[in-house]
Amino acid sequence: MLLLELLGIIYLSLKSPNGGVNVQLNDKVGHFIGYGVLSLSTFLVFGFKPIRKGILLFIGLLGMGAILEGLQGFVPGREVSGLDIVANSIGVAIGTALNFVWKKYQSKAKIS
Repeated sequence: MLLLELLGIIYLSLKSPNGGVNVQLNDKVGHFIGYGVLSLSTFLVFGFKPIRKGILLFIGLLGMGAILEGLQGFVPGREVSGLDIVANSIGVAIGTALNFVWKKYQSKAKIS
């Protein structure tokens, strides 16, 4: 599942607007949802422990969003957008935070 999400984001990020799937969704909302879901899935699979691993995953997801956005400058008909990078980053941050809250909730539920 995680691999499919990752491949989907890469495909949608680097495809030409003239071919393939045309997603009819506000661009920034799409970036936010895509990276939020990817972040949730990544942390569900790999977790936060040790904390260093969680930090590296978080930074890696942020970097991936920025790199893919930068590569769009080389795709005909696409352009680089700083606001897309912001939307990607907010999605990663909220996805990570939701996962962290879920893990805390689960650990408290096990104790009760």
